[in-house]
Amino acid sequence: CASLEGRAINIHHSFLPSFKGARPYHQAHERGVKLIGATAHYVTAALRKAFPKVAVEVVTGELAADERSARVSELVARAEGGPKILVATDCLSEGVNLQEDFQAVVHYDLAWNPTRHEQREGRVDRFGQTRDIVRAVTVYGRDNRIDGIVLDVLLRKHQAIRSATGVSVPVPDESDGVVEALMEGLVLRGKDSGDQLTLDLGLERRRDDLHRSWESAAEREKRSKTKYAQDAIHPDDVAREVAAARSALGSHHDVARFTIEALRALGSSVTPTDHGWQAVTATLPVGLRDTLPPGHREPLPLHRDHPVPRGQALLARTDPHVEAIARHVLDAALDSTLEGRVASRSGVARTKAVTQRTTLLLVRFRFHLDLPARSGVRQVVTEEARFLGFTGSPSQAQWLPQHEVDRLLQAKADANVAGDQAADHLDRVVASIPALEPFLDDEADRLADELLDAHRRVRAGAGIARRGLAVVAQKPADILGLYVWLPVASL
Repeated sequence: CASLEGRAINIHHSFLPSFKGARPYHQAHERGVKLIGATAHYVTAALRKAFPKVAVEVVTGELAADERSARVSELVARAEGGPKILVATDCLSEGVNLQEDFQAVVHYDLAWNPTRHEQREGRVDRFGQTRDIVRAVTVYGRDNRIDGIVLDVLLRKHQAIRSATGVSVPVPDESDGVVEALMEGLVLRGKDSGDQLTLDLGLERRRDDLHRSWESAAEREKRSKTKYAQDAIHPDDVAREVAAARSALGSHHDVARFTIEALRALGSSVTPTDHGWQAVTATLPVGLRDTLPPGHREPLPLHRDHPVPRGQALLARTDPHVEAIARHVLDAALDSTLEGRVASRSGVARTKAVTQRTTLLLVRFRFHLDLPARSGVRQVVTEEARFLGFTGSPSQAQWLPQHEVDRLLQAKADANVAGDQAADHLDRVVASIPALEPFLDDEADRLADELLDAHRRVRAGAGIARRGLAVVAQKPADILGLYVWLPVASL
């Protein structure tokens, strides 16, 4: 244990039950729970004595589920970032995430079912773990026949099957076969004795039968996964839709750029770090500070990629910190009375990116979808927001290709426009919106056809019914934003 000092360790212990039929199940279970708890508390007391400067805590089935999580939180808080050891029974092998605060697992015993070891390690070695290396240590008795049997008959066979097939399969649900295999190992493990060599109980054959059944289950699982991956969904048929969805959601770079620019515009000091940036939140508007997740670090670290420690942010759409910032920017754009308004639904500016007046529209298109279902046709409503652009006046608009619109979305203002002049430009466009509606209606129909084709391709690739599938655009489309770019006046 001395070599593990300074780590955050999760030690798992479970009760090795007696053979089937030794006593009524409920009596064995009650006795097992008591033995598990007693052993866990004994290990905890020994560790506290061996490591007096390390925070050590124990969690057993004696605690209710919510109390277990609270006990873990208390340990983390008491350790204050220092070394800590958590002793737990198998009550913590599922349902509790430990990856943010622990990076080592010690199996204090050997479970009969090898997947129990994977479940224990999965509490620590999982998505969100901040350490590059997670250590798993298995403690067993070299002179303990039961431990040797579990290793030889179950654990090593499980590892061999996983290495050969690439899938992890539990021990077949044949308890008699497992027990007999263990008994066979117990009898034959000491077969240096002449007396034991004379024993022929047929158990070696039963052990081999168990292994063959296990291997067959692994092969079936492998074939099932292969069939699902190759036959049910054809990646080439849905690749176009995946690319379109990623483009609509925005790239990782787009999210990072928005977050950094929004924070700076809202009064935060943002500085680069090795993992990304850090932002001072104390200077942000009160409304935004109140909606940020509680308990975040100050200044707030902004990570480019996983893993992200607790209380820090990931520059991704689904991160709660990024969501709070985006929501504040949107709400302030719609409500001019809110503090910290850095975006607007309309605007006029001069830029070197254009040589003539260019108008960008943020348009929301809505569609009614009829989707085939077992109970008939299911109707849903979906919507899509698109930026469209044109040059000249609305009555003689020259519509821009999408790549040109995307380029103008990156343009920066080089000069301001007087308020009354900006209002005049916007009023003229608003008054001429009826002249734009024919094009917007055609665009709505085109997008409806694209959406219908996408559903057909995906359903064909997945073998899902397509009869009754329909998409209808709802007109007129909604114009949510209006922005006018003017060329920079020549001197």
